Amino acid sequence: MMLGTFLPKPEQRFAAVGAALGAMVSAVWLATETVMMEQPHWDVPAVLVAGAMPFLLGGSFYRWRYSRRLEHELHAARRAERRLRTEVHRDKLTGLANRAALEADIRQGLSAKGEAFERRALLLLDLDRFKSINDTMGHDAGDRLLELFGARLRRAFAGEASVYRLGGDEFVLATANPCSEAEASLLASRVKMLFATPFELGGTSVASGCSIGIAFVERTDGRTGDVLKRADLALYEAKAVSGNSHAFHSETLTLAAQQRAEADRDLARGVAEGEFFLEFLPIGAAASGTVRGFEALLRWRHPLRGVIRAESFMAPPEQSAVALQLGHWALHAACAEAARWPSPTGLTIAPLALHLKDRDFVAHVERCLSQAALPPGRLTIEVTEDLSADDLELVGETLRGLRGLGVRVALGGGAGSSLPLNLIAELQPDQVTIDLAAIRATHGHERGVALLACLIKTGQVLRLAIAVSGVEKESEMDCARTCGASEVRGPWVSPALADVTTLFADGDARDLRRSA
Repeated sequence: MMLGTFLPKPEQRFAAVGAALGAMVSAVWLATETVMMEQPHWDVPAVLVAGAMPFLLGGSFYRWRYSRRLEHELHAARRAERRLRTEVHRDKLTGLANRAALEADIRQGLSAKGEAFERRALLLLDLDRFKSINDTMGHDAGDRLLELFGARLRRAFAGEASVYRLGGDEFVLATANPCSEAEASLLASRVKMLFATPFELGGTSVASGCSIGIAFVERTDGRTGDVLKRADLALYEAKAVSGNSHAFHSETLTLAAQQRAEADRDLARGVAEGEFFLEFLPIGAAASGTVRGFEALLRWRHPLRGVIRAESFMAPPEQSAVALQLGHWALHAACAEAARWPSPTGLTIAPLALHLKDRDFVAHVERCLSQAALPPGRLTIEVTEDLSADDLELVGETLRGLRGLGVRVALGGGAGSSLPLNLIAELQPDQVTIDLAAIRATHGHERGVALLACLIKTGQVLRLAIAVSGVEKESEMDCARTCGASEVRGPWVSPALADVTTLFADGDARDLRRSA
């Protein structure tokens, strides 16, 4: 204890022990010389050696211990480096290589020169319904799904492809050797076959699938992000088809992405310059022809293209933050305008699916109604976009929140020869709007009128209020009226108006049939 207090370092203690041994050896030698020899001979070199012995042994012990310590620390540092390298390049949840490992491997492949370069395929995988599983079954179930799928990938492609998890529900399969498009397509098909067997998640069997974007590592790639960007564009294309599908990257996809980015920038500029405004399409009662409300339509006064409709500029950048901001502005401005109309004139607005999936949308609607002092019952939110299975749950939650505010919900449908019964059962709308223009484009005018009558009668059987949009001819108006539609709108009824005050005279709603 005392030695450790005065000599805290192990090397110092070893030096002290060595010095003590050296002193002991010298003392023994001197004692032997004195006792054994009658006349001891003390020459100068011997005395110097005896005196130096403690220092020599102490120094030797110190250096030996110091070198052993350095060697031990070096081994420990190497083990820590290997462990750190493994942790940095390994996904903790699935045990697969991670994005850092993928970037390192691609970087190594890109550094190969001449014939040593290999044009390998890279498959970017994105699980279907993963968000829905997380929301309905919990994150533990989602994590378990990722683990099970990662294990299936590793077993199925051991030795022929490297498997990586980028994060979230995205995985990458990188071929070990160069391959053709046909071989890459075969790999994608094998990946999709892994979903033939459901996943067992906490005693529940869950079916899933994936979308796959395929790109190739090219000699011209400057960094890992280049090939990943191409694979992501292909994945975006695969998602647009359906679940469990794959797509290859092409220059067309790159050009389309550039056009979307340019459209997004142009949209942001238009918002900043205040180039957007609203028009209002009158909605008439089918039986009486009087104004029941207006549909708010977003318009863009573009400096080069003139006045353009929302469907012409909202589709390309529909997932952007600018589109979200623009939709919020349109709802706020429409509510403020509707508050000036005589009660109970209603307002109908059709937000993008992007807005309906926004968890803050209900709160935004509530703010708009409060600021405009518009009663919630005068606002109708109409769902017009196709919804995927994943979207349906989130949109349904939003619509339930809107109903809780007292807002009416309408479902756009009837583009084919039947009503969207699955969505009606899931979303339980207050009203279904039949898109007559879409029916006419598919079946022609004569068959379109006949189908309109069938759809309205079907809605009545289901005890649904049926509205008809896109009315262009008197025969279509007569069909909607005689079959029992509740509301009508379209060019025959009235064009969209920038100023709706002309439709009100002495506080009474004007007959739309006289203004057509």
